[in-house]
Amino acid sequence: MQEANADRKGATARARLDMFVGKWHTTGQSFAEGQRIDDPRASAVPWTSEESYEWLPGGHFLLHRWDATVGTYPFKGTEIIGFDESRGGYFSHLFDNAGNHGEYRGECEDGVWKFGEAATRSAIKISANGEEMDVVWQWTNGGREWLPLCERRGVRVQD
Repeated sequence: MQEANADRKGATARARLDMFVGKWHTTGQSFAEGQRIDDPRASAVPWTSEESYEWLPGGHFLLHRWDATVGTYPFKGTEIIGFDESRGGYFSHLFDNAGNHGEYRGECEDGVWKFGEAATRSAIKISANGEEMDVVWQWTNGGREWLPLCERRGVRVQD
C-alpha cells in the first residue's frame, strides 16, 4: 500500500513537469563575464536560445536541451529533470559544452519552479496560458552575495 501511494505521488509530481514540454525560443541577457558587485548588470550581453523539453521513454525523466548564443559564445547543453520519490523533491542535472556539471534540488511553490545548489540558483515561472516562461539565474561569484547570472524570457514555439 505504501509503495502504491509513493508511485502515485511520484506520478503526480512528474505530471507537474508537463508544463515545460515543447519547444521554446528564449531571449534575454547574461551578466557573469566581467561582472562587478557594485553594478552587476553592467556587463550584460545578449542571450538567444532554442530550447526543448521532452519526456524520456518511460515518462520518469524530462530531457531539456538548449542551443544558445551568449554574447558571441555558443552555449549548448543538456539537463535531466525528475522527481526523487525517496526525498520527496525534484532534481536537475545539467551538462554543458564548457564542461560544467551542476546537480540541483528543486521545488515548485506558488507556481514558481526553483532549482539550486550552493553557488547557483534559478527561478522559473511559466505564464498562466503556458506560452511564456520567465527564467532568472543567480550565482554567488565565490562570495556570499547573490548576483544576477542571466535573465531570460521564453516563448513557446508552435510546431
